[in-house]
Amino acid sequence: MELTINDLEIFYNCSKPTAIHRKQEIIKGLKLPEKKKRVLLVHLAKYEGLTVDECKQALKLFKAVKTG
Repeated sequence: MELTINDLEIFYNCSKPTAIHRKQEIIKGLKLPEKKKRVLLVHLAKYEGLTVDECKQALKLFKAVKTG
C-alpha cells in the first residue's frame, strides 16, 4: 500500500511540510533509490521498527480519532 502525504501527517500527527520531510527521511534512512518517490506501508514499518499490521492498525486508529 502506497502512503500519501496525508497518511504520513496522520501517522506522525504533524503538518504537511513535516510529513514531506519525514517522507524524505524514510527514503534516505532506508537507502531507497533517489528516483524513488513512493513510500509504501512496508517502508514505514521497517523504518519505525514495527510490523505492517501494527502500522495499519495505528493509521486506522489515528484516522478514526481525527475524524471523530
